[in-house]
Amino acid sequence: METNALSVNLDAVFHPRSVAVVGASTAFSKWGQMVFSNIVAGEFGGRVFAVNPREESIFGLPVYRSVEDIPEPVDLAIICTPAETVLDVLGGCAEKGVKAVVVITSGFSETGEAGRALEKRMVAACRESGMLLVGPNTMGILCPHAGLFATGTHTRPRKGKVAFVSQSGNLGNQLIHWAEQQSVGVSLFVGSGNEAMVTCPDYLEYLEQDKDTQIIILYLESMGQGRRFFEVAKRVNKVKPVILLKGGRTEAGLVASASHTGAMGGNLALFRAACRQAGLLEVRVPSELLDLSAGFSSLPLPRGNRVGIVTLGGGWGVVTADECNERGLAVPALPDRVIEAIDRHLPPFWSRGNPVDLVGTRDPDAPLVAVEELLKWDGIDAVISLGIVGRLELLRLLVKSTKKVDRSKPAQFLDQMEDMVRQYEDGYVSKIAELMEVYGKPVLGVSLTRTEAGTVRSVPGRRYDGVFYQTPENAVNVLARMSRYASFQAGL
Repeated sequence: METNALSVNLDAVFHPRSVAVVGASTAFSKWGQMVFSNIVAGEFGGRVFAVNPREESIFGLPVYRSVEDIPEPVDLAIICTPAETVLDVLGGCAEKGVKAVVVITSGFSETGEAGRALEKRMVAACRESGMLLVGPNTMGILCPHAGLFATGTHTRPRKGKVAFVSQSGNLGNQLIHWAEQQSVGVSLFVGSGNEAMVTCPDYLEYLEQDKDTQIIILYLESMGQGRRFFEVAKRVNKVKPVILLKGGRTEAGLVASASHTGAMGGNLALFRAACRQAGLLEVRVPSELLDLSAGFSSLPLPRGNRVGIVTLGGGWGVVTADECNERGLAVPALPDRVIEAIDRHLPPFWSRGNPVDLVGTRDPDAPLVAVEELLKWDGIDAVISLGIVGRLELLRLLVKSTKKVDRSKPAQFLDQMEDMVRQYEDGYVSKIAELMEVYGKPVLGVSLTRTEAGTVRSVPGRRYDGVFYQTPENAVNVLARMSRYASFQAGL
């Protein structure tokens, strides 16, 4: 199949003008109900059709007995009917001229020989009619930029730059849910399932051209086109970071993946060597995928590995400096000019070095002065800022206790204190985004406490957003990966 033709057809998957759900249902928690209600509740802007021979109306929309009965063109059909019915449904889709199908249904190659045979017949039918097949055995797809949310879980992340391709639907949906919670913007998600026809390299080639995607996240258990995958991934990775988690790294994982998607694992050492050669960013756990997607999608790339550290307290600075050195990042000594500029805003007993220990100062200007002086200096490539954001959560606990024990403090005064700290933190985030735009260097934050706002703090009107991790090691890991990727991209 020609790559260009494939790319056009994938637009029918991720940017369809019309969608039919075959097996749409009102039976709560059945796949046909979950997917169809998600599309309708998500307010997809195109035409939506329900197909079910035993229903007349679902969610106030008319229901058709078959795809062929729909009186308008159908770009995409999402199939939620039992495995033994899928071939007949595909025949109807072919007659209707449907461009692509997403087969949610399981019961194919992941179940054994009989399932593999049925899957081959399904692929042959799609190829004969010129339809693209996503899946089978998939949790669905979503594309926020198209307003299309067609997964079993009703998570609807904001529009963004990160694309997720996952051979595991459950793991992919978990990542999408985390992305929504942490305010990471998503361009699209596909549970690729068994990849009977459209494979990971196909998705990569599509995403290479997709204007909405700038970062690509992969969860793979195996690949049937290893050489092609690495050739495509290396090319794409030069312009868009490709970050991947490999399932089936151990004997237990290999057995599990075979029963999960019908995947067969390969040699892990060869896989990792190929990843290094292609410059791919391999991670070990799902949460790291989210950390990296937040950093790569919201911050400028560092030009080198030199780090300035600004910390509200000394211990955090020590731990962060150790982490930097252990991950290949340098923490250079500060020149007198930088020390003198920061000195005007701090007590005489501050660290007078890198890390910059703010010694708990109450000078509201000190943190930003320190960050900007470091960014101005051509001796550093990035800043890690610890503890400035997140104090609001601790203040709320103090206010709660004070209201309980000190009746003399007016509630209005305590509420004003909360508002003041909230405004300060919002202003700090906004200024950090501005400074990153001015100096072209990333500033990674570490929150003093877990906050309601999530990892990414969107700053309207700015090129970059604020990013605040829960721990120093998370921030350092992301910065080290970004620095390594920048070196790969520069051919170093």
